[in-house]
Amino acid sequence: MLTISNITKSFSGLFEPVLNGITLSLQEGAFCTLIGANGSGKSTLLRIISGESLADSGTIRRRGAVSQVVQDVSRGTIPSMTMLENMALGGMQAPRFAFYRRHKNEILEKIRSLNMGLEKHIDQPLQVLSGGQRQAVATLMALHSGSKILLLDEHTSALDPNMQRLLMEVTAQSVRALGLTTLMITHNMEDAVRYGDRLVMLHKGQIVVDVQGREKSRLKVQSLLDRFHKFEDQNLLHGRSEHAC
Repeated sequence: MLTISNITKSFSGLFEPVLNGITLSLQEGAFCTLIGANGSGKSTLLRIISGESLADSGTIRRRGAVSQVVQDVSRGTIPSMTMLENMALGGMQAPRFAFYRRHKNEILEKIRSLNMGLEKHIDQPLQVLSGGQRQAVATLMALHSGSKILLLDEHTSALDPNMQRLLMEVTAQSVRALGLTTLMITHNMEDAVRYGDRLVMLHKGQIVVDVQGREKSRLKVQSLLDRFHKFEDQNLLHGRSEHAC
């Protein structure tokens, strides 16, 4: 469904490549969580997969359309349009959009699945909602867009802890029910362990941890934190030694 082969990406002004030979293959319906420190290349990788950015070298092969949710939800929604209009536009073909109100009940059902009380805003412009509420709507739009590949970049980051848990449960249930091939960036180690059937950690543009199947199901948060800090500590030691020279 998604094959990433030897992807590299550099930016001017940086001494090291942001991505340095990333190779990763996801089968149809796989749910992979992606973790790593800031600057490890996570968001850059998702932008390349979506086609928003070009790699310097390597190849991306996708079967099916891609939908995504990014931290800046203004990139995936139209604030001046109502929630109903945004969701209708995001999940229906153009000929049906002209008659989107016929599908209001179906859209209301999806919004109610969030259990956030957002249905009362369905006919209001999206710009009246908070950033977190708009992030939740953008996630619903991506889940039900009809695309088979889903990219999530910190899609719960603007929500409070209770709303984060609600949105993650809706996300996980929908991913399973719809058979979506999903790559999800998160800084929440508990979510990284709890959700998905595979976990990949990036460090300085390279994959340093890749666990799946039984190994993933047995992974504990503390074990993951230990691995994470091991690479960060190595990075700090390397930086100090360079400074000393």
